[in-house]
Amino acid sequence: MTGPKHKFRHWSYHRQRLGKQGTNVQQVLKDIIGVYSSHPTAPLSLHARVKSLDEPAFYELDERRLAFRIPAMRLSIYMLPKDTAHLTFAATVPPASDPRWQKRYSQKNRFIRQEDYEDWKEAILKLADKPLTAADIKKAGILPDASVKLVLNRMAYEGHLLRVGARSLRSNIIRYTGTKSWTGDNFEEVDRDKALAWLAGEYLRAFGPARTTDFQWWAGISVTDAKQAMNAHETIHLEDDSLLLAEDLDEFESFKIPDKDSLVILPRWDSYTMGYAPDGRERFVSPDMQHHVYGSIGATGGNALGVVLVNGAAHGSWESRFAGNKTTVKLKLFEKPSGQLQKDIENQFNELAAFLQAKQVVFEKE
Repeated sequence: MTGPKHKFRHWSYHRQRLGKQGTNVQQVLKDIIGVYSSHPTAPLSLHARVKSLDEPAFYELDERRLAFRIPAMRLSIYMLPKDTAHLTFAATVPPASDPRWQKRYSQKNRFIRQEDYEDWKEAILKLADKPLTAADIKKAGILPDASVKLVLNRMAYEGHLLRVGARSLRSNIIRYTGTKSWTGDNFEEVDRDKALAWLAGEYLRAFGPARTTDFQWWAGISVTDAKQAMNAHETIHLEDDSLLLAEDLDEFESFKIPDKDSLVILPRWDSYTMGYAPDGRERFVSPDMQHHVYGSIGATGGNALGVVLVNGAAHGSWESRFAGNKTTVKLKLFEKPSGQLQKDIENQFNELAAFLQAKQVVFEKE
């Protein structure tokens, strides 16, 4: 790819701090707004961006309350910096009074009587002044076992509970704790329009140049809200209706595409690969290859698999599974790599496996 979109790709790669450009995990998390909360996606997304990231540094994000795990963009669960998590939440998650929640929790498989919910919510908040698993809450016997998962989910979307990650880079056994007891003054309420305007600016800084359509898809908001939020900023119009923050123009124009080749392994649901609308992903994956990364494009536009980026462009996709100390990587490269590139790719997967405490990597190639 040549021309403006070629520069978009390398600029986005730079702004996303890919290729281990960051030195501080907290700063990187802020630079890219946040990462998907699930493990091993969260640690691997940060590993791709932080020069030296080890297990203790990642665990500190939870243990020192430097980041919060909350519903955010497209109502997915994100790990977000403590100082801005409340803004992202306000911009992307409808308030508890919104009619859509009433509709959601009136469905047959989600129905809970309001009186029961209020009682159970109060009891859980008294109990969860420290992080507890769903199993811990079940043992307390304050509500029927069958209702625990649903009630915890609803309380999290209403902002009453936060998730806290497991002390394992591969485990998704999360704990729950009261938002106020965990965050103190770091989760105050904020006007949604102001939060959306802030988020639009952050999106353009981290993902731009990008279209309003990309922001709307990424954030999971209405077209009207997306346009209003983008209009709050002074922007420069570039190719294909893409917008760049005016304050970034000088740096963008002087930005030089690197001469040195780069290789980055991104996990599934990485914040970068999930950052654009389906027709806006051409900067890093050609339309005819998108199905290898995103699968069948349905109402959500597909969920990204892991990606092998070569010079910022998708060169292949991958999935993995763990069994004890062994990880099996199913690798699908779009074209046959050179011997050196094949070696470099395998070396990076071995590095990632070691980071995730796996001692053996087995490759399944298509």
